[in-house]
Amino acid sequence: MSMLEVNNLRKVYTTRFGGNKVTALQNVNLTVERGEFVAIMGESGSGKTTLLNIIATLDKPTEGEVLLDGNRMSTIKEKELAKFRRERLGFVFQEFNLLDNFSVRDNIYLPLVLAGLHHSEMDSRIRPIAQKLGISHLLDKFPYEISGGQKQRVAVARAIITQPELVLADEPTGALDSRSTDELLEQFAGINKEGQTILMVTHSVKAASTSGRVLFIKDGIVYHQIYRGNESNSEFYRRISDSLTAMLGDGVQTVKD
Repeated sequence: MSMLEVNNLRKVYTTRFGGNKVTALQNVNLTVERGEFVAIMGESGSGKTTLLNIIATLDKPTEGEVLLDGNRMSTIKEKELAKFRRERLGFVFQEFNLLDNFSVRDNIYLPLVLAGLHHSEMDSRIRPIAQKLGISHLLDKFPYEISGGQKQRVAVARAIITQPELVLADEPTGALDSRSTDELLEQFAGINKEGQTILMVTHSVKAASTSGRVLFIKDGIVYHQIYRGNESNSEFYRRISDSLTAMLGDGVQTVKD
């Protein structure tokens, strides 16, 4: 059984003015195996962020279902959703979502505090993660005292400290410079090699080329997918670029980093 299953997913929005219906997703089917690193790509408005939000239980589908480890997410009661997200999903966002009045350490601890873990357990978890991500020396600083790349590594630490089944990343390199992007992608590849399952939405070919599989979404459907196999990042990069060109059509400019 796949770790994540998305079956016949459809999402229709009704516009606020005029009552028009807009189909964001239609008949989306996909699976993610435990330990995979999957990137989702598509132009703005293609439905990729809507898909991520539904998987994250931040939005609900019009039709279809999402299963995590065989459990239907639609059966989770509204009052239990926050606990479900906190314990089973990790989130990395483009804008970091750190609290400026909390230290780096307390930002990372936050989901564990909400889960009621003892301080000794939190301390034992944070030390190896901070060392792995190269932020041990930043733990007593505040978010406004560190760089964007460092903030995103803090956000990754916060996402994985709960030991989630799945990390969901929404444009994690979008607010970073080239050097910080390279460092973050190296960290992502490292935690994936250690067994962490990652699903990442990105516009960046460079970011997608570090994954093991890329899903391309166009007009609310899964248009195409490619697997890395034994290719290097640069070889996979070229094949992703070719697939984007084929999907978007001649004359459409894509961002390739």
